[in-house]
Amino acid sequence: MIIGRVIHHVNETGSTMDDCRTLARKGAPEGTVVSANHQGSGRGRFQRSWVSQQGTNIQASILIRPKMSQLPYLNMMAALAASDTSERLSNVKADIKWPNDIQVSGKKLCGILIESEISGSDVAFSIVGIGLNVNMNTIENAEISEIATSLKNISGRNVNRNFTIRTLLKRIDHYYYMLKKGQSLTTLWEDRLNTIGKNITLSFPGTHRASVQGTAKSTNENGSLNVTLKDGSVFVASAGEVTLQTITAT
Repeated sequence: MIIGRVIHHVNETGSTMDDCRTLARKGAPEGTVVSANHQGSGRGRFQRSWVSQQGTNIQASILIRPKMSQLPYLNMMAALAASDTSERLSNVKADIKWPNDIQVSGKKLCGILIESEISGSDVAFSIVGIGLNVNMNTIENAEISEIATSLKNISGRNVNRNFTIRTLLKRIDHYYYMLKKGQSLTTLWEDRLNTIGKNITLSFPGTHRASVQGTAKSTNENGSLNVTLKDGSVFVASAGEVTLQTITAT
C-alpha cells in the first residue's frame, strides 16, 4: 500500500494542502498524508472556502507523484474513493456531481481539490485534497444546511473518523494502483455521475465570459463534459475552467 504509509496528523493548521506541498518540495515519499482536526484556511476549487468544525470532519491532503498522462484521472480516482467510503459508512448511495463533488440526495458531502506542480515535461508531484463531512451537524449550520450534509446526518449516528480515513486511504490506494497499471477509471466514474441528462449552467470563474446553459450529455475519456447548448452546438467543458450549477425545474 502506497497511500498512507506516512501520515502527519496535527490538531490545527492553516491548510493541509500547503503543508503537504512543503513536504513534497522537501522530498517526502509518495503516499505521504497530511491531516488535521481543523484547518483555518481550507479551500476548494477556484479558491472557494471550505466550512468545517473543529474535530468533526476529515481534512486530508495526499502526496502522489503521477505521470503526466495520469493527471486527467486524479479527480476520478479521488471521487471514486470518496464515493466508496461514503457509501460504506452511511449505507446510502453517494453520487458524483461532475467533476468530483460527492453528493447524497443533492447535498454536498465531500469536496476534492487537485493541485499539481510541473517541472519541465514531468509532474514533480500532485496533491489530492479531500474534505469529507463526517460528524458535523450541517442541519444546525444555517450557512450550509440547505446545500451540505454529513455522514452523521445521513446515518443518524456518530461515525468513527479514524476508521473513515483509513477506509478512504485504502480506496484511493486501490484506484491509484489501477492508474499505475494503465487501467482507465472513466467508465467507473461516469457510472456514478448524477449530472448526465440534467439542464445545467456553466460559469467561468476569473474571466469576463458570460455563463452558458445547456444539457449535460456525456463525458470524454479525459473527464471533460459534453454539453449541448440551446443553439444546438456542443461545448466541451473542462473541470479546471468552469463551475457547474444544476438548473432546478420550477
